[in-house]
Parts: sequence; structure tokens; C-alpha cells
Amino acid sequence: RAGKAMELFGAARDMGLKLDVYIYTTAMDACAKGGGTRWKKALSLMDEMEGIEPNEVTYGVAVMACGNGGKWERALELLDRMRERGLSINAITYNSAIAALSKAARMESKQHAGDEDTSVLWRKALSLIKCMEDEGIRRDSFTFSSAISTCGATGRWEEAVNLIEDMKRDRIKPNKVAYTSAITACANSRQWEPAFALFNRMKDDGLRPDIVAYNALIGAGMTAEKPIEVFDMWLEMCGGSQPDADGRGGGAISPDIVTLTEVIATLDVASGKVNRERADEVFAEAVRRGLILRKDSLDTVREVDLSTMSMPVARAACRFIFRRMAEQNGRRGSSSAEGEDDGDDLGDLSLITGANRMREHIRAVLRDELKPGVYCVVPKLEQGTLVVKEMMLRNYIDGQEGGGS
Repeated sequence: RAGKAMELFGAARDMGLKLDVYIYTTAMDACAKGGGTRWKKALSLMDEMEGIEPNEVTYGVAVMACGNGGKWERALELLDRMRERGLSINAITYNSAIAALSKAARMESKQHAGDEDTSVLWRKALSLIKCMEDEGIRRDSFTFSSAISTCGATGRWEEAVNLIEDMKRDRIKPNKVAYTSAITACANSRQWEPAFALFNRMKDDGLRPDIVAYNALIGAGMTAEKPIEVFDMWLEMCGGSQPDADGRGGGAISPDIVTLTEVIATLDVASGKVNRERADEVFAEAVRRGLILRKDSLDTVREVDLSTMSMPVARAACRFIFRRMAEQNGRRGSSSAEGEDDGDDLGDLSLITGANRMREHIRAVLRDELKPGVYCVVPKLEQGTLVVKEMMLRNYIDGQEGGGS
């Protein structure tokens, strides 16, 4: 639609037809809704309107374009110009300005640039909400969700929770975006209790938490060091989403690699035998679901890539790999005892770690945590790989018969 609108706009200009505010506004609207970076063209068209006075609709479309591009300063500047001209500002235009603040806050949060004072963003969002209230403009779920998202991205958890309460007072039912953004705000500020309370209120309101909400709460539990609660969240997700024959989740919410990483990290920091066993249970379930060590990956029984994993996950992966190897060879041994050929095909094991801290971390895990300890070598021409020789593997497997782990 945007392309066609600009084609017609260009044709009218080339033919020397008089371009009025309605033609400009129509072209701007098509660009603002066109997706991608077309919002830039909408703002460019407004800048071209020399001698043509924009109306309320024109300004509204321009602010919407700012919302799509996260250009919050331009959006607020346009609102000021509307007030100066005595033009009324409706809910859609206010919502677009708050959306610009929300997008800018999320972008700043991801970049961690530190060049911009993000307190400006959430304060401006709350200011616009107050303006709407003062002007008697009804605020809707989009209004509050965008403002809560702004607070969430900037870590303002108390303001986010207060906005949820404001929605209740305005008889507006908070949606998933609002709840999840507020939970994320609490997580970013290590506020487990309010995050957990919001999560339960979300379910009480009949909203089914999605993967974003679960991961946000688990993230809060990780930063607050809540191993039991985080493990229970994992069980809740897995209990409601049994994997199908291919290991993928069923119709409910299934954990993803972010979930796995945060749960394992929480249990790893907690330490202790119980938490290690829980971490092993989580990792085994993740493998069963195809989240990690997938059958269709390049990983094989003789070569496993640990380099992209976090250190806690790689640590759990080592325990899993060696336990599985011992179990498989134990079954082969039973078959051999019954007269079947076991193939004697154990071979060396290569663990790809990268030539960095991960390599030494894995070396220490194999040596100090496996019983009996496993020693490895670094090939001269492959400094990012640890190789466990077949003799060492057999020594470990034989040691399991004596009660090793």
C-alpha cells in the first residue's frame, strides 16, 4: 500500500497538480503503516509541507510514524506544536507518543549504551498518561501497556506495579504485555516477591502466561537466588507441555534455551548435592525436548560443541555426556556377556570449548567433579578442543561399576 501511495503521490507532483494537506496526509499514513523503515518517509513528507498547514490528522500520523521508529523526542515536539496551535490531541496520538518512548527504552536497554539517561523516558511516559487524565481522554490497555513497557525496560519496577493498579482503578483489565512488562521490571531490579505476586495475579485474571512471562519470572528468581522456586517453575512448564515424539513441546508453554540457561545457572550457584541433582534432571529433560544436544546438530557421541553454552550449562552437559556414555557402555557390556558383539568402538571423545576460559573450566570439571577424575589433552593444532583418550574413558566407565558418579 505504501509503495502504491508514494507512486501516486509522485505522479501527482510530476504532473504539477496542487498538493494539499489531504494528499500529504494520505501518503504519510500509508508510509507510517507500511512497516520497516517507511516511517522515515512519513516524517520526510511532513518536512516537505512548506506553505501547507498540517491538521490534527496529519500530526497524528506523524506521531504514529515516530512511535514506529522510536523517535520519542520528535513525537513530543509534535505534541507541543499541536498544543501551540490549539489542536486537540486524541488517545491514538497520545498512545503513539508513549509507544515511541517504549520502543526507545527497549532499544536503549538492549544496547546498554549508557549515552542516554533512561529516566527521561519513563518520566515522560508517566507525564503523558497524566496529561491524558487531566484532559479527560480515556486511557486504554495500549496506553498502560506501552507505559509499563517503558518502565520495565528502564528497571522502574515500582512505577510499573503502580500502573497495573491504575489500570484496575480505571476498570481496564491488564493484558499479557502489561503483566509481562511489569514482571520484567521487577526482574531487572531483583525484586522476586512483587514479580511472583504479579505472575499469580496474571493467572488469577485468567491470562495464560507465555514464555516471555515465565522467563522474566525465572530471571527474577535467578537474580534473587531462589533455586527451589525456579526449579518449581521449570517443573510447572514441563508438566503442562509434554514433548511429542520428536522431543518438541506439546500445545502448552514449552521452555526454551533461555529458560534452560537461567534455571541451570540458578541451581549451579546454589550448589549442594540436591541442587546438582536438580540441575542434572533439568538438563536431561532439556535433551529429551531437543533444546540442547539435538539429534540433528553436528554433535556426535565422539565430538560435542560446548563453546556456545554458558559455563553452568556446559558443566551440566559434561556430567550428562559421561553419565550417558557409562550407561550406554554398561548396556553394551551386558549384551557382550550374553554373547552379542559390542563392537569395541568407544574411541576418543572431543569436547570443543574454544581457546578461552571455557576450556580450563571444562578441564577442571572433568578432573575434579567426575569420579574417578577424567584427564584430557589439548591437541597442538586444535587449541580450542579438549580430547579425552579412549583409555581414560574406559577407566571412567569401569569406575562407575565401583560406585563412581
